[in-house]
Amino acid sequence: MLRFCSAVVATLLFALPGRADTIHLVYEPVENPPRYYGTTAKVPKDRPGVTIEVFREAARRLNVSLDFERVPWNRGLFMVETGEVDGIFHASYHPERAEFGVYPTLADGKTPDESRAVFFQSYSFYARREAGVSFDGRRLRGTQGRAVAVTRGYSITSELKALGIPFEEERTQTLNLAKLDNGRVAAYAELDNMIAPYLADNGGPFTGIVMLRPAISVKAYYLLFSKSFHKNNTKLADAFWNEIRAINRSPLIGEIIGKYR
Repeated sequence: MLRFCSAVVATLLFALPGRADTIHLVYEPVENPPRYYGTTAKVPKDRPGVTIEVFREAARRLNVSLDFERVPWNRGLFMVETGEVDGIFHASYHPERAEFGVYPTLADGKTPDESRAVFFQSYSFYARREAGVSFDGRRLRGTQGRAVAVTRGYSITSELKALGIPFEEERTQTLNLAKLDNGRVAAYAELDNMIAPYLADNGGPFTGIVMLRPAISVKAYYLLFSKSFHKNNTKLADAFWNEIRAINRSPLIGEIIGKYR
């Protein structure tokens, strides 16, 4: 029945005049396992990641093609803002991003619809094991006056400002980990999946770095469309978000994730 409904939706969408035939999406050239892999401009052929496979299945159901491009995060946001590309992932909700992009929303047109998020993931503090830094959910202790490292353009800066924790931004995870490793910062606030490949426990080059608990926050992450794409392809954009939800609620998502275990 679900396949039949998807086919009907795709047929109706395909018949609309002016509907886009290809959706141009950007994402970072860093790894976020199991969501996406690879550190170059190319999408890996054999194991691209869970999100890539979900998006390709959604596109197949809607009879639309996808064109992926990998660029640094801030560059990708700028490309969405200027309408150079149609969308970016994975974007957590931030009011500033909503000024130039469109999230899936509830009926009020303002509240992000978490049921149509791509997935959820956590931000945590990471510190040197011997540094004596701790986090109780409100205060970061043992910093000795040092700032926290964050990746430039990531939304965790809002939470750090609210907590009154000073931070320094760098372009990449590697640069931030090097600063942490050298003691130039007290801790590093990062997405758990993004930092995992760099840690020694997972075969990465950085040793002696541990995750602090509790997590800073758990957020929903979305496919953020540009305003120009959404304006010209509103039904297609909504249908794509709906297919993401349908896939995430179906047995297929388990099959996809299982490939990467």
